Amino acid sequence: MDSPTDIVGRKSEPAASSVNPEVASGSDLTFSQALQTIHEPEPESQDNIFVAAQRGDVDALRSLIESGKAKATDRDAQNITPLHWAAINAQVAACRYLLSQGAEVDALGGDLVATPMQWAARNGYLYVIHLLIAHNADPNITDAQGYNTLHLVTHSSNVMPLLYLLHQPINVDSRDSVGHTSLMWAAYQGDALSVDLLLRHGASPITKDDAGLTPLHWAVVRGNRVCIRRLVEAGADLTAKDGEGRTARDMAVELKSLGAYKRALDEGGFTEDGVKKKKPLSERNTKIAIFIFPTLFLWLMFMTLTILPWFTGIILAMALFFAMHHIVTRILLDKANYTDSVTQSPYFAGIIFGSMVWVGYAWLSRLVHQTQSHAFTHLSFALTFGLCAYNFFRAISLDAGTCPKPASDAELKSIVEDLASEGRLNGQTFCIQLANHLDQSTVEYAIAASLDMIIIVHGFGIASVSTTIDNS
Repeated sequence: MDSPTDIVGRKSEPAASSVNPEVASGSDLTFSQALQTIHEPEPESQDNIFVAAQRGDVDALRSLIESGKAKATDRDAQNITPLHWAAINAQVAACRYLLSQGAEVDALGGDLVATPMQWAARNGYLYVIHLLIAHNADPNITDAQGYNTLHLVTHSSNVMPLLYLLHQPINVDSRDSVGHTSLMWAAYQGDALSVDLLLRHGASPITKDDAGLTPLHWAVVRGNRVCIRRLVEAGADLTAKDGEGRTARDMAVELKSLGAYKRALDEGGFTEDGVKKKKPLSERNTKIAIFIFPTLFLWLMFMTLTILPWFTGIILAMALFFAMHHIVTRILLDKANYTDSVTQSPYFAGIIFGSMVWVGYAWLSRLVHQTQSHAFTHLSFALTFGLCAYNFFRAISLDAGTCPKPASDAELKSIVEDLASEGRLNGQTFCIQLANHLDQSTVEYAIAASLDMIIIVHGFGIASVSTTIDNS
């Protein structure tokens, strides 16, 4: 893997004092290059334990070991064990058998002098890592490049193995040979999920490497605004300077990623200097205003359509709608990219509420008095409207379906271990963003809440149709 410091050196044309490739990497040999120097076992050899391990052929392994033709601790000409070959090919059953036959779990081999777990970690093989750690593999061992298992899993950009390792006895801020932490690597790779996960588990956003670069500098190198935003929200120092006196903003200017840098700060609610923006209202009053605004603007739109000719009324009504949307998203929520913030606000609920208010008002103030002969129709509408209102307030007032978070890190570790042991540690059973296990009851509750909202939408559609029929 190329060192990120090399990327900075090429793009920003650093002075002689800048970090050079020799300083950036603990070894000039990358993992892919090292593998190219390793000769795979000859496939035609039937008595080769390394071929059997590579293929995951447990029967062949058992035959070779029981017959005395090979041992689990054998090494090939490259000083690589069968366990290395099984681990890098994700052959869990073969790894389990070799370990039961006395294979050395932390055997060092290959040009990078790495353990089997480090070979598996580079490809993000979760269940191989889990098996080796269950047999007391040490995740803190470093290879010839200075990388431990946490660094290598971060390189793979696989979030579930990273989650598993973060609950093992390993320092989240451990450094490689030139001072890079896992958070720096994740930021450099533009891996927002890994950045978020590392920050949640205590990774420091202000640590500097040997060149004086912080994780924020590395995020700017990649130009990933989500990573930049997460680091700033976690307390990254915007004024921190590297060995050449450059802040993250200075580097963004050099690398032509200033736009992403500014947008990330804006989305996080910060000024360009990193000062938290002040909102016009408190959090509670903002939610109330967002909920009520659609009702007021719908009234203005209806009055505009009533007073003005249709050809001007429609244009002004649309202008009022966009004005409402702008006030809510750009002033009250104050986010340039408002997709996430809008869905988490009561804005859409306010639109439904405002629509219900004015449909109900029109029915009571006009239709009931003008069409008194349609008693059955009015009764049907009242029941439908009441059911719609009941489900709406039920949906916005009840629990949204989130399950309680684990009470302690020990409980969370136990959940992760259990899921990994069962082979079910994945995005369907564990929510990375919430750091929580998704059990069946939680999923069923969320489905029920979604069905409530569907009933609201369909119920409101029936109510609107009823109003139209009565009006005609």
